[in-house]
Parts: sequence; structure tokens; C-alpha cells
Amino acid sequence: MQKLKDNTSKCTKSNNLVLIIEYDGTNYFGWQSQPNRRSVQSVLTQALSSILNQPIVLHASGRTDAGVHALGQVANCRVELTLEIPTLFRALNSYLPPDIRVTHLQEVSSSFNARKDATGKEYHYWMYCGYQFPVFLRHHMFYPGNFQIDWPLLKECINLFVGEYDFTAFSASGSSVINMVREIHQFDVYDFKNGFLSFRIVGNGFLYKMVRILLGEIWMVQLGKKKIDDLRLALSQPHRGKHRLCLPPHGLYLARVFYPDYDFWESDHLSPSFPWFLSKKSSIFKL
Repeated sequence: MQKLKDNTSKCTKSNNLVLIIEYDGTNYFGWQSQPNRRSVQSVLTQALSSILNQPIVLHASGRTDAGVHALGQVANCRVELTLEIPTLFRALNSYLPPDIRVTHLQEVSSSFNARKDATGKEYHYWMYCGYQFPVFLRHHMFYPGNFQIDWPLLKECINLFVGEYDFTAFSASGSSVINMVREIHQFDVYDFKNGFLSFRIVGNGFLYKMVRILLGEIWMVQLGKKKIDDLRLALSQPHRGKHRLCLPPHGLYLARVFYPDYDFWESDHLSPSFPWFLSKKSSIFKL
């Protein structure tokens, strides 16, 4: 028995692997594994465990809700690596369903933890406000109907949130987080004309459903159902209101996660999963 253990130790070594993952969240109950529910984490864990023939524990940068997509989720796991990394990369993508893809796989330091080491995240939210919603985008963009955007007002609204604030009023209950202060570094809106627009928000962290509630409240101002002063009041007197609009999950994408010692995206590299019309920006409000 001891001899077998020695032989095995010569063939394997402990590795801390990091995976960059993109997925279409339409058919999943979010990232996190749940009993009797199909999740991205459970499918990916099963794939790794089957290929490497060992139990796998994945640590992600954070959860995504049911229906939310990812262009750059980050996860790490410790494994006894018996395959070369390029071979494992090919095997993993062959095993996974077509709505989950590992776009990058590498070994990192043994101390790296995808959640604990993250210093910021970038989210995108896509909308279509044109006359007729393209049927193939129905699971990937929010469609509020044909609507004329008030761009100066929209710019004024998103500018309110850049900085460090207590975002309690723009979060949902159901989280154990105590510190509700977060800092938003960038908040941009891109106009692609013909009804397509995309929001980009970068911060040091986000509360439960914070991005969707922020955008929901901004949208309420667009609809004329709230005033911009209501947003200012919610920031200055942070508490959860009973009438906060949370936009649907299918327009939201986790785009990138930031780390002090690793740049997995080579700075401004964008995922090839971006739709064709996002490759050329017609105009942009940058704050």
C-alpha cells in the first residue's frame, strides 16, 4: 500500500488552477450549486471531476443569480494534475455543454483565491429600446418597449453613483453582508443607435442585486415615475425602500474580475462573445 502511494506521488503534484469562464445563464439557477437545481458551478465541477477522476472544490469570485450571464467569471481549484494544462483545457471544453466555456486556464500561486483576492468587478447591462425586439436576443437583453431615451438625464443619473457610498437603498435583502459601503469607479453608457444601449459599471464590489436595482431606479427616472432627487435622497439616507425596481437578470453580464497580481484579460481585451454591434461604439458618455 505504501509503495502504491509513493508511485502516485511521483506522477502527480498539487496545482492551484484558475479558470476564466463565460456562460449563458438562461438555463441555470445561477452560479452556485444548489440541491436539485442545475447550476453553472455544479456542471463545471462535474466536468473537472470526471476528467481528472478526483473530487473538485471550485472557489468563484462571487455568485451570479439565475438568468445572469458571464463573460469573465473567475474560479480556482486545487487539483492533483495528471494532464498537461493544454490537454485539460481541450478536454474540459469538449465535456462542457455549449452554453458554458472555459476561455482561459492557467496555474497560479498556491495562495490565490478567486473570491478573497478580488479587488473589483466589471458588469455590463444590455438593453434594446427600439420598435421591434429581435427574437434571438430575448434571453440576452432587457426590452422595456419602444422608448426615446433622455440622454442628458440618463448621464446625470449615472453620474450620481460614481464614488463611495452606502448602497443599502440599492440592494436586496437576503445577504449576510454587514458593510454596505461600496465604491463605483466607472459608470458608462454606450449608445449603439437603432435602439441598442449598454451600461458598464466598475466597482470595488457590489451588494446583492445592486447593479440591477441601480439601473432599475435610473430607469424609473427615465419613465418619469421618480425624480433624480429621489436617487439623491436614497444615497444620503440609505435604507431599503419598498418600491425599488430591479431590472430582469437576462440583461446582466459579469464581464471581468480584477486582481492585484494577475491580469487575465490583458488589460482592455474584450470577450469574443460580445455581439457584433458592440464592436463599434457610435457614441459614448464617459464619466
